[in-house]
Amino acid sequence: KLVAKNHQYMGVGNAIQALDDIRNRSGCLGVFWHTQGSGKSVSMIFFSQKVLRKVPGNWTFVIVTDRQELDHQIYKNFAGAGVVTEKQAQATSAAHLRRLLREDHRYVFTLIHKFRTENGKKHPVLSRRSDIIVITDEAHRSQYDTLAMNMRTALPAASFIAFTGTPLIVGEEKTRRVFGDYVSIYNFKQSVDDGATVPLYYENRIPELQLTNENLNEDMERVLEEAELDEEQEKKVEREFAREYHLITREE
Repeated sequence: KLVAKNHQYMGVGNAIQALDDIRNRSGCLGVFWHTQGSGKSVSMIFFSQKVLRKVPGNWTFVIVTDRQELDHQIYKNFAGAGVVTEKQAQATSAAHLRRLLREDHRYVFTLIHKFRTENGKKHPVLSRRSDIIVITDEAHRSQYDTLAMNMRTALPAASFIAFTGTPLIVGEEKTRRVFGDYVSIYNFKQSVDDGATVPLYYENRIPELQLTNENLNEDMERVLEEAELDEEQEKKVEREFAREYHLITREE
């Protein structure tokens, strides 16, 4: 059995409230920002299952990622929890994805790349159902380009919610336009304070060097001259020792 942690329970509750208000949100359910390691894929399971229990409708959930290992990991989590029972829930190709979305499935898992089109053609509309919820995970920049536009063309009446552990702060306004405001925030500090993730420490280390030869520069020049290197060989030496050379010869 999986039991929700406090931040998952509260976050899913907020997402359900956003779904209740979907008519005023133009399909934007918001951004679910929970730091890495805090159980986002499990929160997706809690969210989808609670929708099925509490909100009337024949819901379909399309879980979209932009990396194959993420796609497999999330699918395994859903299947492991007994949520997904269909064997054909994972799209294996663009053609397979189109078939799945034209049919009636509870869950569909896909890479965003499978919304591609050949030779820049317009993507076909696959379903005009309004009871499709697209859950995107860590797709970031791919959510603002041609593939994302194709996905929205394919599912014009769908609702969208983004789950992320690392939001793009620079593109925050763009994120809000695409998905809506944050529905839940559980940041790294909160996670560390709760003991959900371990603290991360960063130490800026300067290489400690002790120079015992005051004539190092002159000696190096003499050695290189005696070696009678051609231009290509000199460049190779520079490449091989670029980092060490600059460290050893700097004033400090």
